[in-house]
Amino acid sequence: MINVVLAVIEQEEKIVLVKRERGDFIGLYALPGGKVEESEHIDKAVEREIQEELGLNIPMKRVLGIATEIMHDKGETSFLYCCELKMDVNQEIENPEFEYQWFSKEELKSSKKIVESDKRMIENFYLKEDINYMRLDCYREDSGEYSWK
Repeated sequence: MINVVLAVIEQEEKIVLVKRERGDFIGLYALPGGKVEESEHIDKAVEREIQEELGLNIPMKRVLGIATEIMHDKGETSFLYCCELKMDVNQEIENPEFEYQWFSKEELKSSKKIVESDKRMIENFYLKEDINYMRLDCYREDSGEYSWK
């Protein structure tokens, strides 16, 4: 079981996503975040990951939702804690570890450059706020493409 924190960081009606450079989904944009370390609380894990990836020191506002994602090709299950952090309008990203891009709410819904599971969490946990738990089943097709059911 892998525990992962993901951050929805909003500033002026836009959400920041980072471009995946390693692991799964290389080249697609995803919520910033990473693995929770041993003996680490969720709030501290997401704050640490955001400091490492984007150079931002911002506190966690709340947990938006939790998803369990099974990567069937790897036989791995992850608990994904989707957290909200609020950036001050005067705050800027400093020394980012990865390429990043700001997406408007409309771009989040229509973009094909975003990891599908992240897109679903953003829509359900953040934009709609209608659920707080999701099941994500990810399959890797023979072509190498991923699909979620």
